[in-house]
Amino acid sequence: MSPPKKNRIGFFYRRLIAVVAINVLPLLVLSGLLYSYIMSDYKSNLIALMNNQIMLLATTSESALLFDDAEAGERVLSTLELNETIQYTQIYNADNQLFAQYRHPEMINDTVIEHFDKAVEFKNNNIYLNYKIMKNGEYLGLIVMSASTEGLAAQKDHLLLISVLTLLGSFILASLLNWTLQKRLNTPIRDLISLVHYVTKHKRYHKRLATDQNNEFGDIIAWVNTMLNTMELHENERKASSAKIIQASKLATLGEMATSVAHELNQPLNIIRMAAENCRRKVSTGTADTEYLYGKLSRIEQQTARAAAIIDHMRMFGRKAEEDPAPVDPRKVVTNSLNLMGEQLRLAGIKLVTELAEDCPFVLGHTIQLEQVLLNLLTNARDAIVQREGEAKITLRVFFDDEGVHICTEDTGGGIPEEILPRIFEPFFTTKEMGKGTGLGLSVGYGIIRDMNGTIVVENIDNGARFKILLPSVRSISKIKPHFS
Repeated sequence: MSPPKKNRIGFFYRRLIAVVAINVLPLLVLSGLLYSYIMSDYKSNLIALMNNQIMLLATTSESALLFDDAEAGERVLSTLELNETIQYTQIYNADNQLFAQYRHPEMINDTVIEHFDKAVEFKNNNIYLNYKIMKNGEYLGLIVMSASTEGLAAQKDHLLLISVLTLLGSFILASLLNWTLQKRLNTPIRDLISLVHYVTKHKRYHKRLATDQNNEFGDIIAWVNTMLNTMELHENERKASSAKIIQASKLATLGEMATSVAHELNQPLNIIRMAAENCRRKVSTGTADTEYLYGKLSRIEQQTARAAAIIDHMRMFGRKAEEDPAPVDPRKVVTNSLNLMGEQLRLAGIKLVTELAEDCPFVLGHTIQLEQVLLNLLTNARDAIVQREGEAKITLRVFFDDEGVHICTEDTGGGIPEEILPRIFEPFFTTKEMGKGTGLGLSVGYGIIRDMNGTIVVENIDNGARFKILLPSVRSISKIKPHFS
């Protein structure tokens, strides 16, 4: 049974997200802190610079305020023309009346803010400062100054660009580093998954993984290879034991078929004997002509070939199947089985009905072993039918569909008791009398069909039992591509 498929994020991508987060998040926080520190430091420097400027103006404008000399105040403010950042500066007297002012020539928008109480304020991309002019503790007036913070905005954009480029570079570097590491890590994992999939699907244990990693992955692969060695050894031992059991079951089947084979051989032998007697009689009376003798000898030759074919088939059936699985025509298997048992079934008064599909695809396996399964099913059906009265009929069907090739046998033997139906394929389980069955036939047949990647099930029908065999066709088998060459 294959594991259920789940929608999940792969290990590589989870690790990539984790590595990127570990690398990028600290840099993001660090960039934010650095950005905040630089901007704060820039503002502090700008404020200190302008405080020095406004304090100098306050000192030089004291005498102008004391003597109420507005022109002197204007001359003091005219020195600001050399400072490109100053937008405007205003001096108010003690009565809060405008005493003198300076406005930058290129200043377009009126950004003057009057009557604000904060010593420093940032607004409208400008910095605003006010400073009280005092003389011996006496309030003389107030200086209000505004300067452009475009340099601060440019510095801000510059820092933001550096932060973004730093984060992007860190992300790319982390991704490349993680990609390199994951490629080295994922390759053995993918190979291991492919191996497990191959073993699970094909039930073969001869593949091994190679690794040059002297780490935990190398240890895992080494232990997996060791496990496969053990599984392959056990599988070989199981196949050897199964082959012995199959061979023993075949020999038992041959013993049970001895009467049927004798009947099959008796018919050609009787024909040979009668043809020989007729030839001898003709020769003794001198009435034998060449054409007559040639016809009789030809008939003897045909029946001899028929008997030899039966004996050869029995010899092939009795030997061990040591060759590799090969394509098998299921219709030929049915025909061969009936050639061996057909006469016996006829003598038992059992009617045979066959329905064989045309152009049936082949299956992969051993012809003799599949014959063994059918012969066992036919023998069991015969034994069940002869023990009861009524209709005596066995039906054999071979057909195919999208699932594969189906081989079905139906009999009128009364069916199988429901209480023993689940145990029918157990080894050494039999409903026959002592000495009339080994209890291995159906169990061995079940193993043969399973080794062919097929299934065999049994069910009761109206007046008998139905065995259904399903095997994958060679056409569908050829579509299966192994994961290893």
